[in-house]
This record gives sequence, C-alpha cells and structure tokens, in this order.
Amino acid sequence: MAHDQLSAAHLTKNALDEPAERLDCLESETPISRVAVLGLNVQETARRVVRLLLADPLEDEGPWEKQMVNQRADFGQGLIVRYGQPPNPSLPQPRTSIPVLQVPSSVLERTNMEILISTIPALGNGELLQGSHTVTPDAFLSPSVGTPTAATGRQVSISQPVHSTMLVTKGLDELMSATELLASTNFIALEDRKSVQVVVNLEDTKTKAPGQVLIVDASKAEEGLAAIRRSVTEARTYEHKWVDSGMPSLSDWLTSASAARSEGAIPAPVKTLISSLLTNATTNVQSQAALEARSSAARTLSFSTRTNLEASIEEFSRNAHQELQSGLASAWSSRNWRKLSWYKLFWRVDDVGLIITDLVTNAWLPRTERAVYELSGRLSQAGISPMDVSQGDRVSSPMAAAEVITEPTQVLRAHADVATDPPMEPVVVNRTGRAEIEIAPIPQPVPLSSTISTTRAAYMNRAITNLTSTAQQIVLKTLSLTGLSAGLSGLTYVSVAGSVYEAGTIVALGTAFALWRMQGDWLKATRSLEQGLHDEGKSVIRRIVGRMRDLVEQGSKVVEDEVEVQSRREAEDAVLRAREELDRLK
Repeated sequence: MAHDQLSAAHLTKNALDEPAERLDCLESETPISRVAVLGLNVQETARRVVRLLLADPLEDEGPWEKQMVNQRADFGQGLIVRYGQPPNPSLPQPRTSIPVLQVPSSVLERTNMEILISTIPALGNGELLQGSHTVTPDAFLSPSVGTPTAATGRQVSISQPVHSTMLVTKGLDELMSATELLASTNFIALEDRKSVQVVVNLEDTKTKAPGQVLIVDASKAEEGLAAIRRSVTEARTYEHKWVDSGMPSLSDWLTSASAARSEGAIPAPVKTLISSLLTNATTNVQSQAALEARSSAARTLSFSTRTNLEASIEEFSRNAHQELQSGLASAWSSRNWRKLSWYKLFWRVDDVGLIITDLVTNAWLPRTERAVYELSGRLSQAGISPMDVSQGDRVSSPMAAAEVITEPTQVLRAHADVATDPPMEPVVVNRTGRAEIEIAPIPQPVPLSSTISTTRAAYMNRAITNLTSTAQQIVLKTLSLTGLSAGLSGLTYVSVAGSVYEAGTIVALGTAFALWRMQGDWLKATRSLEQGLHDEGKSVIRRIVGRMRDLVEQGSKVVEDEVEVQSRREAEDAVLRAREELDRLK
C-alpha cells in the first residue's frame, strides 16, 4: 500500500524521459530488479563474475555455465540472464532481439532479479583531458545492446534500462579507465551515481576494497568452486578461497540491489529510483526555467539598442509636429487653396473634392509617413513587431448590400458570409441602461506603418463629403436669398409708383446679406477643416509615438509565458509533494 501513497511520483514521468521498464517497479507489489553487469570494452571478466555469483557450489557445472563463459557463443552484443529452466533443445527456440539465457539459479529466484551482461566503451586517449567527451548517465543505467545482425547486414541498438549497474574491470589499467569514464559522466542525481558499483578483478592480491571499489579475485573464486565440486570434503578450501576472493562483497551488493530482499514500507532500490526520478525532475524543471529565462533575455533589447530607438522616436515626434505645422500652413496659403475662396464657389463648387484631395495628400504628413516606414523597419530589425491594434470603428463588414440578378440560396449565402466576414466576438454593451450582448468584429492587428495612410483616407472621405455638401448648401442659400430679395424688389416696384430707389435698395441689401452670410458660413467651414486636420494630425502622431514607445518598453522587459510558468509551478509542487511523501515513509 506504500506504493499507492506515492502515486504522486508518477507525475515525474512527464518531466523525465525515463524508460518504462525502470518505472514498472513503481506499479508492482513484487517488482523485478534489473541489474547490468558491464565489462569495459569486453565481456569476459563480466561473464566470469556473473557465473560465480549465480553458480550453486553443491551442484555440478550446468550447461548454462559453459554457455556463459564460452567466448564463441552468440552473446557478443549482450545477454540477458533470467531465472528459469533451460529450454528443450529439440524444440524450436523463440527468437528475441537480445539473447536470453534461462538459468535455474536460486540467487535469481530469491532476489527476483534479471541480469544484463554487456559492455561499455572506454574513453579514447586524451578525451578526458581535452574535455571533448561527456557521458550521460544512460550509458550506465540504460546501456545500449546491439541486436543480432540481420541478413541484410543491418544491426540496431536497443536501450536496456536497469536499476543498478556493476562495472567490472580487469587490472589497474582498466580500473583507471573506468574512473576516467565515471569522472566524465554527468550524473544529475546523486542516487544515479550510487547505483553504479565499480568492481576490479585483481588476481594474486590481498588488498582490501578502497572505498566504493570492490576488489575480487575471480581465479581464486573459480578454484574454490572447482574444489567443492570435486569433493564435499574440500568445503573448507572452498570457504577460504571464496572469502579471500572478495566474492561475498559482490553477493551482498547484489542482494542489496534487489527490491525483493529489502525491508521497509518501500524497498530500498525502489526508494532510490523514486528519489532519482524526483531529483532528475527537479533538475529538468530548473534547467527548463533557466533556458526559458535565457531565451527571454535574448529576445529583449540591449541598452544601446533601446537608447538608439528612443532617441529616434523622440526625433520622429519633433519632426512630425514640425511637418504638421509647416505643411498645413503652406497648404492654406497655397494657390490651390485660394481657388476655394468664398466668392469662387459659384463656379468651383464641383471642384471642392479634387482640391481637398490634392491638399490633404500632399500637405498632411507625407514625410512623416515615410519616417514611420523607416522606424518600423528598425523596430523589426531589433526583433519587435511594429503592429498596431485597429480601432473598432475602423472595422467594417466587407459584405455590402448589392443588387444581383440571381438571388443566391441560403446555403451559398451562409458560405459567403463565413468566407468574407471578419472574425466576430460577443461583447457586452449598455446603451439603454440594460446590459446586452452584441456580436462585434474582433480588432485585428494592423501594421503601424499604415496608420497615417488609413487615417488620411478616412478623414479625407469625411472632409470631402462634409465640405462638398456645405459648399453646395451655401451656394444654394445665397442664390435663394438673392432671388428672394430680387422678387421682393420687383413686387415693390410694381405695387408702389415711383419706388425705383426702394426696389434697388431691397435688391442691394438682400444680395449683400446673402454674400455676407455666404462668406461667414464658408469661412467657418474651412476653419473647421483646418482645425480638424491639425487636431487629427496631432492625435495620430501622439498615437504612433505612444505605440512605438510601448513596443520598445515591452521589448525591454523579460516576459515569460504565463502558461509555461504555471505548468512549471505545478510540476514543482507535484515533485515537492512526492518528495515530502517519500521522506515521510522512511
């Protein structure tokens, strides 16, 4: 039931790329322990040690022992030793990617263990000193084993994850190579390093094991095993040679590596594996956080780049306001604008739209528009997307009401609406004192460089419509007042004898009043246009400058993805809870 209490440890499966075989023991009440016995470059010494560990001294030499020590056997790439009775040689043998040797050993049965015999390559000359080679812990805890060569000559390496590893060396030279290999291995978790045991086979020596290195004498152990198998009376000789060979230390280590022989709520190997998983998960989360922080910092603006952009934006703002003042001043004093004097409206009323278009296009921020393109390019070069958010009133549906000869079906019309309408979203409005939900277009980001042209076009359309309508109304009112005064003058002349002067006075006063009113109305309309263009120019300049400053400010901040940060915090909390639960079960 202790395994159920540690179910939070399974969260580390997503944080680590651990092989499933190592994690199976977390879900079993009787977990199978997998131990790798690796030889340095060759398997000879490793096979001898495994044979001595599994051999029964009271039984004759079994066929599996001969197979294991036979150098001609097809075990060169790797071998899995598993408890079981040898298969019947007269029956077809199962084909496996890695050779499996069934051994009826009480050690394997008692410890519920599998042993993988393979090799690990040593470092080349000078690789450790040059720092050009870094070994991962998987080289020991998930060694690669080559499959038998196929008929096509192809061979595939398969990772075989294990819980503990015994690195067997022969002589001091291989021991030094093994220490160099371990020194160059990047063990993230201390538990992974403790799961690797170094064994050196030194013959004809009585040196005790220094620290973590176990010293054995395989030849002496083989002599003792052969002695007791010759005669039970040589049991004392076997005992002395077996103890002097150092093999009991290896047997104790093998027993301690078995989850089936461990005491406590959680077997020690399983607890070590869980602790290793949690340590690796914590390290991976921290590494990912550091990587994201470095990536975010790399995307931010440097101090010099930010200073240059801010100076350019300030200069752009000054030049834009100066151009707005000088451009409009020259436009209002130009010959083209004088064509729209109030007294010329009688024959220029139809030219109002053309003249306004020419003036606004040439005088309203043309150089500033080009400067926006230049600054947008510099922002893009600095890694900032020069985008602006379009205003809601600028978004209009492109589906205009148009008369067509053939009325489309409802299905075709629905498809057309889906294909051409802008993205919509529900919004809450309160126009009548009651909250209502309406469907409105979603504001879409637009390039900052198109802000001036878009604003100019929108304002020009409004100005042309309003000013043309005003000019036509003014001319019509003037002509109407003049005609009315002329009619009144005629009636006065006809009805009153000798009233020529009175009639002329009425015509003169009516015409003068009509022209005076015409001048005042047109002057008011043109001043409104001048003030509107000036205010609109200042507004668009402030908006562009403010947006550029916001973009530079945002580009200077280290911004992390909130979803990633939340996921990382959840992973850290899960690992912390699992670690606390593991410590509580000690």
